Amino acid sequence: MARFITKESKPGKGVSKNEPEKRRFFVFFEILFAKIGKLMQLNLIYTLALTPLIVGLYFSFDFNRDIQSFADLGKMQAFSFHPDYISLIILAVSLFITGPATAGFVYVLRNIQRREHAWVLSDFWAQFKKNYVHGLIMSVIDMAGYIALYVAFGFYMFVMPVDMPQMGSLMPNLAAGVIVAISVIFTWAHYYIYTMMVTFELKFSKLFKNAVIFATGKLPLNLLITAIVAAIAIGALYLFVFSPTLLAVIAGLIGLSLVGLIVVFSTYPTIDTLMLKRVKEESGRVLKV
Repeated sequence: MARFITKESKPGKGVSKNEPEKRRFFVFFEILFAKIGKLMQLNLIYTLALTPLIVGLYFSFDFNRDIQSFADLGKMQAFSFHPDYISLIILAVSLFITGPATAGFVYVLRNIQRREHAWVLSDFWAQFKKNYVHGLIMSVIDMAGYIALYVAFGFYMFVMPVDMPQMGSLMPNLAAGVIVAISVIFTWAHYYIYTMMVTFELKFSKLFKNAVIFATGKLPLNLLITAIVAAIAIGALYLFVFSPTLLAVIAGLIGLSLVGLIVVFSTYPTIDTLMLKRVKEESGRVLKV
């Protein structure tokens, strides 16, 4: 039986054992409104940490200006990857920041959703340093993985049908479908990997393996989270049409923290049930994690 070693966390008030259990839907909004100040602080810190990544990606992609509607997306790529030297340097710098910063971001969110006390800046920075190696590895995997998947999808979906018409349409479409499926599972694994990273002392290979297992094994939950996040993204696009300034203000204040809280709040019970409770049962005592 696999054994998991937990990482210590500062004790907090938590939830009283005598407090009646509430539906998690209502608990989420209770936490959101009670911790809105800390979530806004965290959003600002994380946005600043992601700035090199955002800037590097923005200048690395050529957006297709011929696309005027969603129907056009089925005929041509939305953008292509063509970085110059400066954007490559910025992206390289972002690799050393993004993953560790995400670990700090998720750690604070994990404690907030558990209704424990969290010092936003100090806890973020402490976990940035503590999980630096795993976070850096994840940054490299993400950068290489998502670019490779996008290039592969573009090749099978748009290049192969034109350059290799003798292959027909079935094989390219099937290959593109496989790439989409891999991309979805890879993305869903991110719903879990950072929470496990800041909670357990595990080798990276074990972290990634567990995350993939949760990504494939918790299909209804992952679909629900994706639907909620997609609805927020669609709402943001509509808001961008009417008021880009208002969207920028909302995103800068709470956007990333809101999405992060939704993901961590939704997936934490799975990690708690399947991993943390096993730790407590094996140790015979309640561990502070």
